[in-house]
Amino acid sequence: DVFERFFSHFDTAPTEFYDLEALDPHYRVFFKDGDSIAVTSDRDEMRDVFEAYEPGAGEALDAYLDTSETHYEVAMENFVYTDRPRLRDWVDLDVMRAAPIGLQLLGTMDDYVADYFEHPKLKQIMQYSLVFLGGAPNNTPAIYNMMSHVDFNLGVHYPENGLRSVVDACVELGDSLGVDYVTDAEVSEIINRKDGFTVESAAGDFDADFVVSDADYAHTEQELLPEHERQYDEEYWASRTYAPSAFLLYLGVEGDVEPLEHHTLVLPTDWENHFEQIFDDPAWPEDPAYYLCVPSKTDDSVAPEGHSNLFALVPIAPGLDDTEETRTWYRDLVLDDIAENTGVELHDRIVFEELFSVSEFADRYNSTKGTALGMAHTLRQTALLRPPHRSDACPGLYFTGSYTTPGIGVPMCLISGQHTADALLDDAR
Repeated sequence: DVFERFFSHFDTAPTEFYDLEALDPHYRVFFKDGDSIAVTSDRDEMRDVFEAYEPGAGEALDAYLDTSETHYEVAMENFVYTDRPRLRDWVDLDVMRAAPIGLQLLGTMDDYVADYFEHPKLKQIMQYSLVFLGGAPNNTPAIYNMMSHVDFNLGVHYPENGLRSVVDACVELGDSLGVDYVTDAEVSEIINRKDGFTVESAAGDFDADFVVSDADYAHTEQELLPEHERQYDEEYWASRTYAPSAFLLYLGVEGDVEPLEHHTLVLPTDWENHFEQIFDDPAWPEDPAYYLCVPSKTDDSVAPEGHSNLFALVPIAPGLDDTEETRTWYRDLVLDDIAENTGVELHDRIVFEELFSVSEFADRYNSTKGTALGMAHTLRQTALLRPPHRSDACPGLYFTGSYTTPGIGVPMCLISGQHTADALLDDAR
């Protein structure tokens, strides 16, 4: 719905650029005790699955998802699509109406989910998406229970030819509106002049009335601006809680990879230690929770005939030292773990392989500590406690992306772009 809303601003729709294929099951979860669950679009089936783990959990699932839908609708309209960058923006009738829900959701996801379910596996299913928001159940606000509405009620879809189709659609739309794109040209400095800006880059200098940065927020401030035009100092950025980095293993393999689905999760029965090794005591998790994506299950065009295309994503602490020796050790650990817990042996079938981890995120994207996502969604880094879209120190400079509101994730960054555009247009009038 976020993408539909975005394209509707330009009197068009995603269907004019790409088709979506609904996935069913949405994904499969392998637990490391030999158990597995397929999450499907059939509510009756899911109710039975939950009930089998815990008496009353089927009814609790209905209640949880109904509440999640309400929270999604309230949060999206009042706190996501509506930007509230200043404290006075929260003194608003809509906010007051939503206040009872908002106050209820100031606790953690850990405590909130425990009000509905006792079985640890059911809790994990309702909380796994927090990893991709850059948080852990014990440090993420309960408002993110709305992700379960997206997961169970709205469904999981695959854009034809992959997510690149969505990128290409945005580029095509921009082309039709007169946007000029300059790519593969690293910016080295943003110079504030009396009549605007000069942006120095590998492709030359560009003069601009305004500048919007979607680069890593800390990198833009600390590396591209002089000290007197920075809103925050090094101490501020060092004190932030960053979302995980990732160990990514891209593979092309001979044969199929049954029983993996398009989307698969592999979870330890007790995953607290993995989160501790991300947020509390940074280390390479030796019993990792991870995600596997096999787009060739849905799309024949992404792998040659008789082959499969997949990648493994292990959330890890940002800032870890990923030497070649460490990467080789961890690559083998992940492949062994996949074989042990899903039954899919990959070692001897690999025909293409590429690793991408902390150092690549730092080198390619200038991301702080090599985070893959930005700033985590902790209670102290949510809503107006995130860095602003407008620079307070350099008028005419704006920021967008995962460090700002509403936060992490492709849909959220798309909405962030709208907030930033609205702020710039308001100031330019």
